Amino acid sequence: MTEQAKPGITGRLADFILGLKYENLPPKVITEAKNGILDTLGVALVGATEPSSKMLLKAVTSDTGSGTATVVGTRTCATPTLAALLNGYTAHVLDYDDTQHDVGTHMSAPVLAAAMAAAEMLHSPGKDLLTAYVTGFEVGCVLGRAGGYSHHLLQHGFVSSSALGVISAAAASGRLMGLDAMQMRNCLGIAFGHASGVIRSFGTMAKAQNIANAAQNGVLAALLARQGFTGPDAIFDGKNNAFEMYGGKTDVDDLFQSLGQKFEIIQNTRKIYACAGWRNPIIEATIHLVDTHGLKHADIANIRIEACTGVQHLPNYPQPHSGLETKFSAQYAAAVALMDHAGGVAQFSDERVADPVLADLTRRVTLEFAPDLGPFQTRVSLTTRDSKTHSHFIPVQKGKHSNPMTWDELVVKFSANASATLPPPQVKSLPPMIRTLESLSDSAEMLKLCRATAI
Repeated sequence: MTEQAKPGITGRLADFILGLKYENLPPKVITEAKNGILDTLGVALVGATEPSSKMLLKAVTSDTGSGTATVVGTRTCATPTLAALLNGYTAHVLDYDDTQHDVGTHMSAPVLAAAMAAAEMLHSPGKDLLTAYVTGFEVGCVLGRAGGYSHHLLQHGFVSSSALGVISAAAASGRLMGLDAMQMRNCLGIAFGHASGVIRSFGTMAKAQNIANAAQNGVLAALLARQGFTGPDAIFDGKNNAFEMYGGKTDVDDLFQSLGQKFEIIQNTRKIYACAGWRNPIIEATIHLVDTHGLKHADIANIRIEACTGVQHLPNYPQPHSGLETKFSAQYAAAVALMDHAGGVAQFSDERVADPVLADLTRRVTLEFAPDLGPFQTRVSLTTRDSKTHSHFIPVQKGKHSNPMTWDELVVKFSANASATLPPPQVKSLPPMIRTLESLSDSAEMLKLCRATAI
């Protein structure tokens, strides 16, 4: 053990990862973990139908089939590392998965994909899966929050959900595998060697691959550490530490003042619509205007969007040409919401974006960044052909922790998504099983219900 590891950040993180107990989790944290599992699984189940998900599955097919880990939404079983890869991809490919806006990460997809693979391999009880998920989520978000590290990564072209997600995935899977303190320190160091992800991938099939890699490499790091494989055992300390390597700063007080006290998962945001985060309130506002004023797309001369300045550095496609690009288009989000009165999976597809009427409407949308708007606040204004303007302001989007989706609403979303790959009896059985997950003696029972009988 290096000298830095004894009192340093890495050792303290390892102690937290191994020391958090289910019995010490507040009821609200347990509830949010169940909500996250239900939502993420549903998104992964429908994500399995995406062409890119099938490409990835086909690309690794020669390496699958000998394992026992579930690849959700398919009839395939794989090794734990490949199952984490595939499930991490499908959980994120639609950009329908949750977001911790305060930190700027999608943490559930990499953490849960890794934790499910490890839990199924070890036949871990539901309590252990819940605790591992919370632990990984907390570690990734706290690291991202400290010194604004996550936002620093985003501003320099890195996908923080991937760079931090690999640490979170390693923490969750390593905990389930019963690593000791030294092994966990090595696990975190091994995992960080795989930290990556590029903003330039947004709007392409490779975007979700960032998350998939994080999940797979987190499981791999834990498996290696369990065998005695060594890595840098003080990766968050000393010269060339994980913060310094990417030009960030280590803020130890910020990092540890709330770890295990103010849980990050209770500040999570779940998406109503199947597109990247800050486009969700645009759709919400547009649909509200259509409902309130009985508007049709033929009535509209132009649309004006005002978004907060905090998102202006993120990629945006003013005139998207593919389903993947539409998920990162504020202009398209408003146009398709106006035309379809919806923002589901079908709205953000290659087929839908090909509509020339929709393309014309998208060109009539303007986007501005307003300094008076708070984080993720949005204002949409529709001007009709007879020069009337109707505006709606979204101060807190539906799905945010301060305006949350209820369990029943999450079940509706889950059921619609899961029905894309699972038969009705399995769709119906999963929500009550997840809601009482702490009583499940073997997490594999839940994951077996996520296997498709046909695709």
